[in-house]
Amino acid sequence: MSNKNNLLKLTVTRVDGPIFDGEVVAVSVPGIQGDMQILAGHEPLISPLQKGTVTIHKADDTKESHLIEVGTLEISNNHATVLI
Repeated sequence: MSNKNNLLKLTVTRVDGPIFDGEVVAVSVPGIQGDMQILAGHEPLISPLQKGTVTIHKADDTKESHLIEVGTLEISNNHATVLI
């Protein structure tokens, strides 16, 4: 289990409602220039996402995956938001 200081707040949402909202160790996303893994403390960023898999790495060592067609990633103040 991870230390709370090493966790990232993550929100994954669609227009019709949230898919995931919680603290995670990391999130992997399909950026348009390649896959990215986002960890706690990441610098602010806005990036378009392409078709692929968003993988949520939870604090209990489990993973949750979601296929997306397109989307946007925004990171600010240790909070990542994936809009799909």
